[in-house]
Amino acid sequence: MRKLALAVSGAILLFSVWGAARGQGAQSAAASIGGITPGSPDKVAVFRNADLQTTWKDLEAKQVINKRALDGGTYSINVRIVRESDAPLVHAHSIDIWIVTAGTATAVTGGELLDPKLRPRTDDMAGSSIRGGAEQPLQTGDVLYVPIGTPHGFKDLKGFRAFLIRTDVK
Repeated sequence: MRKLALAVSGAILLFSVWGAARGQGAQSAAASIGGITPGSPDKVAVFRNADLQTTWKDLEAKQVINKRALDGGTYSINVRIVRESDAPLVHAHSIDIWIVTAGTATAVTGGELLDPKLRPRTDDMAGSSIRGGAEQPLQTGDVLYVPIGTPHGFKDLKGFRAFLIRTDVK
């Protein structure tokens, strides 16, 4: 329960920082994010909007879907791009909190993960699709919480960008 509280607190903090950064316009940070330098989990980190926007552009140009902004061992904060071809997942030991920063998508959650296969170097399962999941439209500003063991994936992506906060709870 403590880890869940930490994850939710982290999401609120990140959301607050993002909102404050948006209000500051194109101010740049001393810490590099336009090539994010992963922060230290034992120090305060501020992720400025201008730097995040540069990171999004860098990821898209390099066709990279994820940049870790903070790695705390049992939790991480990521700048994340989702593609239509990304497999739906089930995490055996962690929760996801998605904070939508741009665009739209439809989240498909729950149901049954079809053709599950263990992902290399993880205890996560990836599948070909989800049967019987609930569909939730997402737009900028929405937050999606995915509990442990829940199949989840995305479809109908249009400029979708999100922060992904993942934390182990088992």
